[in-house]
Amino acid sequence: MREKISQIKFKDTDHMINDELDLHGYFCVKPFRHFEINQIGDVNVCCPSYLPYRIGNILEQSIEEVWNGPKAIAVRESILDGTYSYCHKKLCPFIQQGLTKSKEYIFKDELLNSNGEKALLYNDSIMELPQHIVLSHETSCNLWCPSCRTEKILYTKGPLYDKAKIINDKIIDAFLTKPTDRHFAINPLGDGDPFASKLTRNMLYNIEGNKFPNLKIFLGTNGLMFTEKAWNKMHKIHHNLSRCDISIDAGTKETYEQKTRLGGNWELLFKNLDFLNSMSANHRNFIVAYRYVVQTVNYKEMPMFAKLILDRYSNVHQIFFTLVNDWGTWNKEEYESRCMWKTTHPEYEQFLDVLKDPIFDNPKIFLGNISKYRNEAQRHI
Repeated sequence: MREKISQIKFKDTDHMINDELDLHGYFCVKPFRHFEINQIGDVNVCCPSYLPYRIGNILEQSIEEVWNGPKAIAVRESILDGTYSYCHKKLCPFIQQGLTKSKEYIFKDELLNSNGEKALLYNDSIMELPQHIVLSHETSCNLWCPSCRTEKILYTKGPLYDKAKIINDKIIDAFLTKPTDRHFAINPLGDGDPFASKLTRNMLYNIEGNKFPNLKIFLGTNGLMFTEKAWNKMHKIHHNLSRCDISIDAGTKETYEQKTRLGGNWELLFKNLDFLNSMSANHRNFIVAYRYVVQTVNYKEMPMFAKLILDRYSNVHQIFFTLVNDWGTWNKEEYESRCMWKTTHPEYEQFLDVLKDPIFDNPKIFLGNISKYRNEAQRHI
């Protein structure tokens, strides 16, 4: 029996123009492969902001029990029956950009089971081990961005570090100890920066990539500590590195260093980005994308940022814009002031004016949950 949806806490989307779309007949692969662990061991089968429903806890259950437990099956069945009842449909960028795949399109080529076969028929909710493991088990970061935290957080010892290490060790034991040719991916660190985290750095530097030929590693980072030295220390997994998403959230040095990326260094950032761009050019399977969380203090720089990246890096894979979310670091009044995407915000019309820029027609730009706003802006050109 499915949990009542009223018990699931969705993020605030009051005065948002995005629609509750009818998704019957469309398929989302996330709950069939995604396994995201937070600081207390709870697990989600998607980003918790977009699917805020915990399916179990790996400190209390085995990974297999969590992955194929009744809560996980209930979420998958909600995808298969088209209700998407656990999903925050108005906020999810992939739903709002437009799910285009029917139920018959279940797996892309990289989403295969350990035998290289399609792992699931769409009327079957039981899965083998998850294929995309996201470690959000600690929040260490070299920056203190206001949208995410109120102070710098670095765990090197103490109770929180010890709990994170237990989770980290359990994941290593389950997925990175016994050699396998299974197709799977790991994304460290979902709630911080992987190069600022002592645990995650050690893991990245010590994975024996040749023992896991079909392992893909996805990195999400602010880029400041992803230096040439760090790249060289990961030499054992160079062929496993698949994608790196760099979060920047500004189109100018002033906004970057003083408003969105406190503790950041604009010049060092682009020195590192230039290096990573060259590595992407030299390593065919390694792609670099850029992320930009849009809020009142930076929305006017969206076209400037897009142009900066597109002009500087011809092989950029994607520029991903998404609306600021409420992570609990601001009070309600401050959060509301950041949400120029709400129709009641005094800068709402200015936000639409920014979205009229033709640069957003570039196919490398992904607007996700901003797509409806872009469409609205174009109606008034």
